[in-house]
Amino acid sequence: MSPSHGDPWNGVRRIGTVAAPAEVRRLRRRKGLATLGALLTAAALLVGTQKPASADPGPAAAGAKQLNVDLSAKTKPSTGVGLGILYGVTQDGLQPSDQFVDPLKLNAFRSGGWYSGGWIKDNFTFGAATQANIDAVIAEARRLQQPPLHKFEYQVLLSDVFGSTGGAPASTLWPCTNGDCSNWISFIDATVTQLQAAGQHFTYEIWNEPDLSIFWRPGVNTTQYFQMWDSAYREIRRIAPEATIAGPSFAFTPERRPDEWQTFLAHAKAAGTVPDEITNHDEGDIDDPVTVGRSLADALDANGIAQRPLSANEYQPADRQTAGDTAWYDARLAQSNYANAMRGNWICRTIPNLTGLLTKTPAGWAPNGNWWAMRTYADLTGTLVSTSEQVGTTAISASEDPAEKRAVALIGDIQGGSVGPTAVNFTGLSSTPWLVRNGLVHATVYRIPDQGPLFARQVVFSEDVAVNGDSVSVPFDFQSKHDAYGIYLSSAEPQEVSLGAPSAVQAGSTYTVPVTFTNGGDQIDRKVQTGLAVYTAAGESAPGFTITCSGTDAATCPSAATVGAGQSVVAQYTVTTAADLPKGNYRFTATATAKSEGQDISVQNSSDVLQQCGIGDVCEAEDGTLAGGACPATDHPGYTGSGFVACFTTPGGSVMQRVLAPSAGTYTLDLRYAAGPNGPAGTRSASISVNGGAPQQIPLPLTGSWNTWADATMPVNLTAGSNTITVLDTPTDAGWFNLDHLVVTH
Repeated sequence: MSPSHGDPWNGVRRIGTVAAPAEVRRLRRRKGLATLGALLTAAALLVGTQKPASADPGPAAAGAKQLNVDLSAKTKPSTGVGLGILYGVTQDGLQPSDQFVDPLKLNAFRSGGWYSGGWIKDNFTFGAATQANIDAVIAEARRLQQPPLHKFEYQVLLSDVFGSTGGAPASTLWPCTNGDCSNWISFIDATVTQLQAAGQHFTYEIWNEPDLSIFWRPGVNTTQYFQMWDSAYREIRRIAPEATIAGPSFAFTPERRPDEWQTFLAHAKAAGTVPDEITNHDEGDIDDPVTVGRSLADALDANGIAQRPLSANEYQPADRQTAGDTAWYDARLAQSNYANAMRGNWICRTIPNLTGLLTKTPAGWAPNGNWWAMRTYADLTGTLVSTSEQVGTTAISASEDPAEKRAVALIGDIQGGSVGPTAVNFTGLSSTPWLVRNGLVHATVYRIPDQGPLFARQVVFSEDVAVNGDSVSVPFDFQSKHDAYGIYLSSAEPQEVSLGAPSAVQAGSTYTVPVTFTNGGDQIDRKVQTGLAVYTAAGESAPGFTITCSGTDAATCPSAATVGAGQSVVAQYTVTTAADLPKGNYRFTATATAKSEGQDISVQNSSDVLQQCGIGDVCEAEDGTLAGGACPATDHPGYTGSGFVACFTTPGGSVMQRVLAPSAGTYTLDLRYAAGPNGPAGTRSASISVNGGAPQQIPLPLTGSWNTWADATMPVNLTAGSNTITVLDTPTDAGWFNLDHLVVTH
């Protein structure tokens, strides 16, 4: 058995639109802020420093990388190509919560159960494992295809329901072995019949990555492969004549393996089994969706096959899971001829991480830079417009939407090499008069750093910019590798709420938590009301907290305030904890609502308030801050607490815990871990970083089994007070271990 889940294949705001009073229409710059008050986590939000800017960017922009958007050149409706995911929800379909799903405006999902072993586990007959996979597919579809997600494509991986999820046993009865397809047809009958009866809408993907032997051992484009394909195609047509059939789901693009594609398409054309939707993966080092989509269309033409929808059913490879890369792929997908696309899931399929868009913290799940990149892309509504598309390795897509009174651009870089001055030049503003007021347009630049948790984007530029002729230029600095950026043009800017939460709470104590609402636009916000709530790591209202606000009801504090343009209002909340407050990690969430020139505004922001382990305490790994693909797991017995942390099969994973030391000095760190026989031979290793210092490697000898736990120790130097201890799987480490807990002793 391999280490758990180590399969290597694997605040919404509206913009005010009504003209503001003349006295507040003026050139104005507001510095970017992402104030969350007190310490959040090891990945605390930091506000980017931006050089003062003016309506005329002047000579500073002359040497900047120039990106262009022509608002007058409409190209096609914005349909959110790329707003799809592969797995990333729980088996019952209930998690993650709506707050992480709804803002993304997802329109596609791909799954096949995967959880139980399927038809292979049932010894090639219908049994509990197959039923479990089917039940999971139906539960996920019922969750995700609810309104307003009625235009939602669910691609069922029939090969995953079958149980071919990588590393099938040698005894596997592959479909159509020796020309006998009867068992395979029985599987198709049982599966498709149940799914059709569920009343959901499914697209049937016959086999995933048949060009990789780990998933289809008999070999792609062989006689057996085509027998499998043709018999499944015809059986699905018999059971569900109107259903969409997708394929061939090759891992390699036509550029990489042209003969493979030509052979498949030629056979499917001759056999009458061409899929209704052509599916492939864009997960090579860099598979540009624009280029691949064109080559797919050319391949159909070359074989005399009518054009049909294209689906990049896995995009963005494992080593490019950054905010900037996500924005690059989505920008290119928007410009491609794909009908939909789903991010590849390179983190455990059985946890509600929404394919790596969420980060696990001690206080629950939280969005990261990838989530915010997709969240910004979801705001490209209305009609796509012409852009410079790609300058060097930087891609930009943009849309204009008169219904929302905004234009939005998304910017990302595939190589992380765009650090430095950048300017986006918007032309054609005469075609969008609803954006311009008295010769001014409001420009907001959001920085999306590649980090997690990230409770809000960082505003690095916010100013009323003078329209020069028919254009405006918006300057900003690409601050760091792997950043993504979103630029919003509007007649006003969305509002913000921030809070100053304590870093930790104790029983029987009182804390003051300021909640600040900032009106960043030119309009006047009325009936402003803020709120503060505390939640457990399970996302439930936390018991043991009493919240009051300046003597008024906490739910409406301040009550019906009016906040002028560019002004802020602060509500001071008093938080009192009960004497029997349960020890744990909590999330403080501030909310604010307002009427902005008749439009309803709702914003929120959060801060994790983390428990700190003491000397001698057992610090459970699963209660720490997980990053880089590390995932919680429970499938190997003998762990303490609620589970352990796995997925250390590729470099990048980490677990961070906070430890409170009474005094500075040298302490002993004890790691409880398991290292089974799979993976590299010999001693495994991890690295330890204390308070962000240089990592020090710690050997982790094999434990003989993934169910056998052992201890490894090393000295660490701590400061008096709060310390962070991070266990990392770096490129120089062997990895391949599971982490149960850590203990620090003197």
